[in-house]
Formats: sequence, C-alpha cells, structure tokens
Amino acid sequence: MKVQSTTPFDLNTYIQSKQRTDKPPLVTGTIPKLSHNNDTVEISSTSRQLAASDIVNHSATYFGTVQINDSLNRLLTDQPSEVKEAVYGIIQSNLITNVTGEEDRSALLELGLTQAKYIADNYMKGDNATEFMNTFHQIAAISKTRSIDPETKAIHYDTPPQRPVGAPDDYIDLTYMMKKFEPNTLDKLQDAIMNGKDWNSILQSFAKNVSSNQDWLKEYKEDVVKLTGNMAGENRFEKASTSNLAQFVQDIKNMIAHAGLENHDFLTDNIEAFMRTLK
Repeated sequence: MKVQSTTPFDLNTYIQSKQRTDKPPLVTGTIPKLSHNNDTVEISSTSRQLAASDIVNHSATYFGTVQINDSLNRLLTDQPSEVKEAVYGIIQSNLITNVTGEEDRSALLELGLTQAKYIADNYMKGDNATEFMNTFHQIAAISKTRSIDPETKAIHYDTPPQRPVGAPDDYIDLTYMMKKFEPNTLDKLQDAIMNGKDWNSILQSFAKNVSSNQDWLKEYKEDVVKLTGNMAGENRFEKASTSNLAQFVQDIKNMIAHAGLENHDFLTDNIEAFMRTLK
C-alpha cells in the first residue's frame, strides 16, 4: 500500500503564528475578603451512601461473526433494555474477557453459559430460545481459541469462517481459506484491491485451487464444526434453578461456595452484577 503525503505541517509554527504579540501577563495574587487557606467540597448524605454497585457501566456490543451479530440483533430486538444489557454483559464479563488464569476463565465461562440459560428460559420461547443458546455456544467456542502474543501481550481469538446472512450452508469463505492456506496470495489480493489492480483474476484463480483441493475443503469443514459447534462438557452451575431470579442467584452462590476454588469472590461479584442488571 502506498501512502502519499503533502509537505509536512509544523503545528508548533502554526500555534506560534496565532499568538498575539500583546498577550497580557499572568498575574498571581489573592482576592480580598476571600479565604484562600482551605478549599472544601461538600458531599450530601445521599451521595455518601452511594455504593459501588450502584455505578452503572454499560457493556460493549459484541459482533463476533456475521451470523452471531445477526442472531443476537434479531433475538434481542423486542427484549427490554435490561435483558440486552445482561446478554452483552455475560459476553464481556464471562466469555470474551481479559482474565488470565485458566481456572478462573473456565469457571466464568461455565457461569456465563448458565446465565445465558436463565435468559433463554425466562425471556425467550421455542426456536428463539434454542437459537439463542446455540449462538452463545458459538461465542463460547470462540473464547476457547484465545491466545496471547508473547511480545505485544495482545489477546487474540480465532473466529470461524464467515457466511453471509442467507447464504447456502455449503458456502465457502474464500478469505478464510486464503488466510489459512495461501497467506501470500491474500497479501497480493489486498494489494491489488488497494491499488486498483486486477484483483478478480487472483480471486478466481484461488477459487479454482480450492475446488480441486479436497484436503483444504476437509480441513475447512472441520474448522467450521470446531469453531461453531456445541460446547459439550461439564458445567458445575448447570443444575441451578431458573424458575426465578432470586432462586437462581441463591443456587449459584451455594454452588460457588462448594466449587473448591481458592478465590471465588470474583464469581460472587459476577452473579450479583447479573442480578442487579436484570432487576
């Protein structure tokens, strides 16, 4: 990619040219009849009683993939704002997190899927509830691919091949295939697109290679299953009652207390935050 620039712009020179030559001097001192010994701030009794739990931090909207984004948008369209906030809160706090300890991350993931089950059981019905849980299992599968760059410490997650909404089930994500099997070709394609070159011939040539390479297609299908499949496995919180919020939270807290974790306060804080959001 070529980057062109005009003559470098000297910001300091611009600022200096705008300064007035008759700039008034800064004068220090005091104002008569005013005390300058102490500055005070008065806080009302109501403000003093404001607990940390009353401070609201809104969760970021998670995109993930085209399919995940479309599914969540449709399923949450008619839901109350607190349900939407709870859903994205689960993703941010339990699934796609910056927590480093594997044991802690595993516990948060299990608790997050259980919280999603509470949402599905109480706010959705039939096919919508099933799709909602399938979507959450897809996000959970993505969360298991987490890796950390040893140099930059940046967190990275692998996302499954993308399939446009409405595309057939046998749709092949050529960009994903190119990135996985011929990254040099992807670089050439991106360069051609950016510089107005013949990118179509590069794409068509690669598509022919894909159709004739059964090993690539087999591995591609395995990736789709691995990164979008159901997160089967033990969940220490799955037996919590979802009949009502109070019972659900109490069951979770009892399970946390007997989970055998050295530090479980973060799980208690997590389920309490979930409860506050839905209340």
